[in-house]
Amino acid sequence: MSASPRVARSRSKAQERSTRPTTSTRDRLQVTTSSKTGTNTFAGRMRGLVGGVHPRRMRLFHFVGALVFLGASLIGSLVLRTQMIEDSFAITDTQQSIGRLTQDIQEKQTELDALEASLPSKAQKLGMVPGSDALTIDLSGYAASNDAKGSK
Repeated sequence: MSASPRVARSRSKAQERSTRPTTSTRDRLQVTTSSKTGTNTFAGRMRGLVGGVHPRRMRLFHFVGALVFLGASLIGSLVLRTQMIEDSFAITDTQQSIGRLTQDIQEKQTELDALEASLPSKAQKLGMVPGSDALTIDLSGYAASNDAKGSK
């Protein structure tokens, strides 16, 4: 009797498995050399740090670095936005304060003008007489006499 189809298929799969090349899932080993002069510089240390990193770990390193950068950018933008809002409120308060002070100055100037206008009538009620124009004396050509020095 001939073999059943099921047995034949299983024998063929077993033959395929044995003919397949085996691949190792282990990482390849690399020989690294350490030189005292190359590791003293920043570039040498970075080369040594990145040189032995597995590609999967490198991807994770880049991913974590990108996340840290994005997080720092987000926090920085939030801090700047908060500072801008605080400055905006401070500017608004200062402008309102300037407006109130300007209004107070205008009110005081109006009161002063009213008091100056009522001054002559108040002076007449007290019995004062308006004076003539002010008299000025020019002493630019004046010379002191000798009698004034000797009388002391």
